[in-house]
Amino acid sequence: MNPKAFIGFTLVTAVVVAAASFSVASRYSVHKVGMEDKPVLPGFADKVGAVTEVIVQDANQTLTIKRDGGKWVMADRQNYVASNEVLSDLMLGLSELRLREAKTKKAKLYERLQVEDLIGTKAKSILLTVKGKSGELAKLIVGKVNADVAGSSNVGRYIRKPGEVQSWLASGRLDIPGAVNKWVKPEFLNIASNRINKVEVSQADGTKMMVSRIGKEKFKIDNMPANMVVEYQSDIDNMADGLDKLELEDVMAVEKIKFAADKTIKTQIKTSDGMVVNVKMINLNDGHFWASISANVTDAASDSVKKEVGAINTKLSKWAYELPAHKYRYMSRKFSDVLKDPKAKKK
Repeated sequence: MNPKAFIGFTLVTAVVVAAASFSVASRYSVHKVGMEDKPVLPGFADKVGAVTEVIVQDANQTLTIKRDGGKWVMADRQNYVASNEVLSDLMLGLSELRLREAKTKKAKLYERLQVEDLIGTKAKSILLTVKGKSGELAKLIVGKVNADVAGSSNVGRYIRKPGEVQSWLASGRLDIPGAVNKWVKPEFLNIASNRINKVEVSQADGTKMMVSRIGKEKFKIDNMPANMVVEYQSDIDNMADGLDKLELEDVMAVEKIKFAADKTIKTQIKTSDGMVVNVKMINLNDGHFWASISANVTDAASDSVKKEVGAINTKLSKWAYELPAHKYRYMSRKFSDVLKDPKAKKK
């Protein structure tokens, strides 16, 4: 390469390198605009012990959790016991939440981040309020989760303080349960299916279907209608699964739920060791399946079973529980759910 060409090549290379450097620097400076790294709630960690109340509001409901001595309770659910672990996780999340990046100040764009004011039924934001005896300790509008945030947790949420126009991306794991069953210990009863030997379902119109165990895992219908056959054996067998690891969707004081006689299904479930569980169920608002549950014993029950029944009644007698749909189906079966006419033509 001659000297003239070499000089030309060197100049071109310098220009390219300089341009590339400028481009990188420009991109870097754009990303750094609005970057922060400071607590969302300065000093909150020192106030956690003073927290007495947490209020979670969304467009559909308000949940209030209050401290009651050494435990937490759901004030909107007649002081049903809440999970201390869930509250501890929430307090830790708030303490560790850090501002990472300033986002929009434009109200019309808040909806994209789900940090809009909680007005109307279409808002997707969550208004979180934390109180102590002396008043509010924290209040945040909490929006969408961002799963790609630099930091120890690699996750964050969009937030905005009420009354402020600036929205933020905050780093840290902040889980705010929206359903009652996420605030409490959801499993409230567990009677293993292999203990069940009889199930009797009485519909509101008086019709009954009775099934009993005929093997390790199979059941049969004791009052089988003539000229009908079982369509799916599993629909009968899983009638024994209704009380197995039973979890709630929601809970209310039993007097808050009206079990109208013309709409209530009564199911009696008997175990092989002398326990009898009575379940009253009603379908409210087309898809909310509520139940009250009590238990008693037969003469064959041992002292341990009697003790178990006493504990069940003490725990459950004051409450009505919203059941998962599949558990309701298991305990409310009727003939038309499980039988077919073998002569009927397939559709």
